[in-house]
Amino acid sequence: MKKSFSWRIFISFGLLLSFLMLLVSGVILYISPPGRVANWTDWRMLGLTKTGWENQHAIFGFAFAILSIFHLFFINWKAFLSYLKTKTGEGLKSPKELFGSVVLALIFGIGTFYALQPFSAVIDFGNSISESWERRDRQPPVPHAESMTLVELALQPGLGGDAEVLKAKLEKAGFRVNSVQQTLAEIAGKNHTTAEKVYVPLAPEKSGAGKLPAEGLGRKTLQEIADGAGVSAASLQLALKQQGVEAEPAMTMKAIADRNGTDMSRLREMLETMISR
Repeated sequence: MKKSFSWRIFISFGLLLSFLMLLVSGVILYISPPGRVANWTDWRMLGLTKTGWENQHAIFGFAFAILSIFHLFFINWKAFLSYLKTKTGEGLKSPKELFGSVVLALIFGIGTFYALQPFSAVIDFGNSISESWERRDRQPPVPHAESMTLVELALQPGLGGDAEVLKAKLEKAGFRVNSVQQTLAEIAGKNHTTAEKVYVPLAPEKSGAGKLPAEGLGRKTLQEIADGAGVSAASLQLALKQQGVEAEPAMTMKAIADRNGTDMSRLREMLETMISR
């Protein structure tokens, strides 16, 4: 006699597999590098990129939620409602246990929100692992440069401003490029490589000309800094904006620092890095 299909067993196995996938993807995302690093270097673990693991985590999370609903309200709804009613009554009769569980949940939520110990230690441990993937010699010119088109990339300091020139450099290096409106990530995908490797032929040669004057920097405008470094003020302005710093070409360095609540040493470091690239 042919055995009928058991939805109870099917859903139970589905919940188990979904839970295991959530566990694996959660651990991998916990230790994965920041997005700007993962996307730039095409970081992978077990064959999947960080975005791939994020997608798996999201889909299996939905699967787990849907299977849980079916398990509770369609397969075992009578037993579940009876159990819930009984336990709710017991909980009200046992206020200490109910109060203890609520307090524990609040401690976890509030402790995580305010980064209190030991919750902050767990978060910091994950962050330290994530940041360990990042290498200073393999950083993109600006955060998320892989999502920039050649037109946008050309506006960065030291890259000349002409997207067609960048396209020609890539083609000379052996990359297939269809349009200057393609992003580095799209070009990398078409050529089966990483955005980091696509950028190598485009990167300006490093020189020691990135140093700014030791004194009087606060009185100089962004336009004067750009003119002295041989780059456009617009490219410096865009690069600063991508670092979260708002500036206008006519503003002095001190005014820019005051406006953005930063100090001159950090502003100097950012500008010297931008100019030397």
